Order: sequence, then C-alpha cells, then structure tokens
Amino acid sequence: MKTLAFRPNRLVHFVAAAMPGACGLGIAARSFVAAALVLASVPAVLATPAADLPFAPAGCPVGGAGGVAYMSQHVQADQKSGVCDAAQVQNLIFQLGQTGTLVVDMTCKLNAGLRLPSRFVLRGLGIGVAGILTFTHDGIALEGCPEMPHGGYITIADLEMYGPNPAGERVAAPQATGIALSNQHIVYINNLRVSNFMTGISGRNSFSVFINGSNISGNRGDNIRIGYNANGWRIRDGIVNQADGWGVNVLGPGDDAPLQAVENGQPISIDGGNDLLIDGVRMESNSRGAIRTNTYGTRVTNSRLEGNGKGNFSFPNLGLLVDQHAQEARILTNLTSGDCIRDVGTGTQRAFNIPASQDTAECSQLPIAPN
Repeated sequence: MKTLAFRPNRLVHFVAAAMPGACGLGIAARSFVAAALVLASVPAVLATPAADLPFAPAGCPVGGAGGVAYMSQHVQADQKSGVCDAAQVQNLIFQLGQTGTLVVDMTCKLNAGLRLPSRFVLRGLGIGVAGILTFTHDGIALEGCPEMPHGGYITIADLEMYGPNPAGERVAAPQATGIALSNQHIVYINNLRVSNFMTGISGRNSFSVFINGSNISGNRGDNIRIGYNANGWRIRDGIVNQADGWGVNVLGPGDDAPLQAVENGQPISIDGGNDLLIDGVRMESNSRGAIRTNTYGTRVTNSRLEGNGKGNFSFPNLGLLVDQHAQEARILTNLTSGDCIRDVGTGTQRAFNIPASQDTAECSQLPIAPN
C-alpha cells in the first residue's frame, strides 16, 4: 500500500495554475463606487467612469472603491424571466473591488460565472428571504480571483445558489460547479444553499475553508469535493443531503493528477490534503455514501448519517468509507441510523458512536466500490 506522506499547512509556489477559471469577463468601463456604505445607508450611486484599476492575473483588478452596493439598484433584470446581465454584475463586483460588499437582494439568473476579489463579501438577506442566484451555464458559478501567489479572505453568505441540473432531469451541464476554490485561503461560506450543480463546492490548494450552517444538497455528483493540498477545512453544523455521488468526497493518492509544486527550491508532488473536520452535520440519502476520505487526518464527529449508500451497489447502506490510502482518520460520537462504516485505511480510530456496535462492525466484505 502506498504511504501518504503527511504535509503540514505550508504555502508552496505552484508551477502551473491549479484550476482554470470558468470565464474571463472583460470590462468595457470600470468606475468607482461613490462612497463606502453600510447596510442601512442610502442607495449606492455609481460615479462617472474613473481611471482603470491595475489588474491581477487573469483579469481581476487590484484595489477598488470598497463600500456596499445592492444588486437591485445597479443590475438590470428582465421582469418576467429574472435574467440578469452577467457582465454587468461582474463589472459591479470589480468596481467595488477588494474589501467591497455586494448585497444580493433579488432573484437573478446568470448565464456566466462570477469572480470575487480577495477580501470581498457576497451576501444575501437570508435563505428564504431574498437573494437567489441561478446559474444556467456549464461551468463554475463563483470562484475567487486567481491572484498570485494566493488570494482569499472571501465571504459568501446568506443566499441561495442553484445550478442548471435539477434533480430528476437529464444532466445538461456536466461541468457545473457552484463554488470552486483554487489558491484561496481563509474563505468563509456561511448560511448558504447550494443545489442543482454537478458539484456543489470544490477546492484544491486552498487552506482554512470554513463551511458553516449551510445546506449543500441535491447536487448531481458530489455535494462537496475536496482535492489535493486542501488543508484545514472545517464543515460544521449544516446539511449535506441527496447527492447523486458522495456527500463529501476527500481525494487522495490516485484520485487525480498530482499537483506539481516547488518547495524550498525543490520540485515536489502533492497527492492529498490533511486536517479536515466534519462536525455536527446531518448527512442523509447521499447515493454513493455520506463521506469518503482517502487522505490524512480526517475527523468525523457529532454527525448524523442515515439512509446513505442506496446507489452504491457494493455497499448499499454505506455511510462512511475510510479508503485504502487514508491514514489516521478519527470517527467519534456520531449517530449512524442504519448506515455502515467501511474502513480499509491505516490507523483509524472509532469510538463512542451510536449504536456502539459501529465502533467495531464493518460493512459486508465485498470488493471496494469504484471511486
């Protein structure tokens, strides 16, 4: 069995971009927002066109006016269909720029993805209140600007996001991803609904991603897919249900092409991540299973697993798979209602789960399901 080397959280210089962007929206004219606003302030008014801002790689500006703007006051939408001009939304985001906040206070259908600068806040007014973004294209819906050597400190909160692949219908957009993170560190995803994409949230080469109180459910592949060199992720107090693939799929050796990096002047390959915590999450009816981990140091605690694995023909009640390259997983104080645990990793510890038999019982000894 191949040994997965543990790598602590370290920033490394990547030879090539880890993830291509979904779109590169051009900007015909960029202007500053007139003043920094707070949520209770008067409507934001865009100033006359100002000098161009300097650009980060791949068409993302550096700087910006900051402040707060409301989407309904600056974005035109068809009253019948709710279709919005994606380029106009992107221009507004870039005008606000780093440290800016865009409040989504309307329903908006977009046919292209959006890029968020570092230290940007995109928020709605709460799930079920106002703030719904529907993406109709086959690609990434939201991603961070690929600033070098890394970006981050993005917050996405209090809104609903839907993709082009509703449940029960033919998959029309096989590349659709709700939120894709690459080279993004310290990202907050709070009180979000992400559904009807192929993959709900994906990330690689991104440290300290916090997914709190969110409903990441009903995606046609994996709800959450965590790739290589994605360290220190925290998924807490939310819902991860009804994926056609895995609820949470944590990649390890052999799942993807290794990331090529340079560390201390030497080339290295990275084929895993570490330090993932899934805590207090309700995970039900995920077709392949609730959780699969194939890397180092995954902890699953205080969570509920029920009705998972119905589409997994090798293990039809699979709740959690600690796969063959996983090391030092911890499965503690979870409630598993009818789901089984399959452990073929190294150094796994299981304790205080309910029922207590889950601390020693295994899924039926059938061949490991293909990944």
